[in-house]
Amino acid sequence: MAGAQAVDPIVEDLRNNNVTFQQDALSDDEIDELDSSAAKLQGGDGYFKVVVLKRSLTDFDDASAFADSVRSGLGGRGRVVVYTPSEVAVSSNLDSSDASHKAATDAATAFNEEGSYDDATRAAARSLGFDISKSSGSDSDSSSAGSWLWPLLLIGVPVLGIGWLMWRAARKMREGAAAASAQEIGAAETKVRTAVDQVANGLLELADRVEQPNASPEAKAAFTRGADMFTSTQEMLEGADTRPELEEVYPKVVEAGWNIDVARALLDGQPAPPKPEPEDLFPRVLRPSGPPADLPAAPGSVGPAPAPVPAPAEPHYQQPSMSPWITAAAMAAMTMLSQRGMSVPRTRPSMDDGAFGNWTSSLPPTPAGGRGRGGRGPIVASGRHRGRGVA
Repeated sequence: MAGAQAVDPIVEDLRNNNVTFQQDALSDDEIDELDSSAAKLQGGDGYFKVVVLKRSLTDFDDASAFADSVRSGLGGRGRVVVYTPSEVAVSSNLDSSDASHKAATDAATAFNEEGSYDDATRAAARSLGFDISKSSGSDSDSSSAGSWLWPLLLIGVPVLGIGWLMWRAARKMREGAAAASAQEIGAAETKVRTAVDQVANGLLELADRVEQPNASPEAKAAFTRGADMFTSTQEMLEGADTRPELEEVYPKVVEAGWNIDVARALLDGQPAPPKPEPEDLFPRVLRPSGPPADLPAAPGSVGPAPAPVPAPAEPHYQQPSMSPWITAAAMAAMTMLSQRGMSVPRTRPSMDDGAFGNWTSSLPPTPAGGRGRGGRGPIVASGRHRGRGVA
């Protein structure tokens, strides 16, 4: 099975390391943090392993199934935490399924609020009963809050105190997910619009140059491929109404731009640039893997446990009367290609930069920086041999 083969190198690496990750999924600092925290989580009752994947799973139903396979391959007693681009799962034969799911929920909440795999792993560990301290950051803030909150709880208001904590956690979860959703949507929209504009300007820049007698046939062919892809992506963008549809088009826009870059390089007598690997269009917002567990209310609480992280609101890009993706340069490029006999799609009018900024309202005007979203590669180990890949 392809799925079983994908698990084997991870299992082998985790026999000698507590953390394993896909190439470019973590920075050196993140590796050091996770290594340090994971080392503190190893105990007599079993192991605690962490896997960070940069690619989405294709041979497993979800992150929970993948985590179960890794833990099964390791054997023995222990816990495995798996992060994918969109999910977090905790597999354990030391804890109940409800406790494992709550640990995954706490990890997702911590990641969405702090953007840190280390904070997320610590949150999962605390949920499972580990006492793991940290000299700075959110843990120290929690300790400070606990210094006055616990005496209050102990002297007579356990129900009110625990209920308040759970309400606060649920509110922060909702607020964190909403903020992450707004940020990722605004960043993705700007990234698509910028990429379209760059391709259009490249077409306008090179249209006359590729027709010169000294232009190489290879340069002209690359320009034609870029123009064909540009017109087809404009039609796809015009029909895109949801985030998955936008994600599907974006790599094709990047490829169109690469063909234009190839044409430019050949016209300038330079070697063609390598084909780029498109970045993830939407930064990660993690959610606990699998269906929500029926978590019981905490002892003395006034309500159920906090709900899982809510799904981001789904935008609808066909609603505006002007296209968010059709810039002035894109309209000019399509006019130029139409005059040269190329078929171009019908689109809504161009949305100018000012209208685009108002349309996105409070969303950020520039893409948010990602963590480790470069190339794709094999699983590599953390620690002293972190640069070595495994098959």
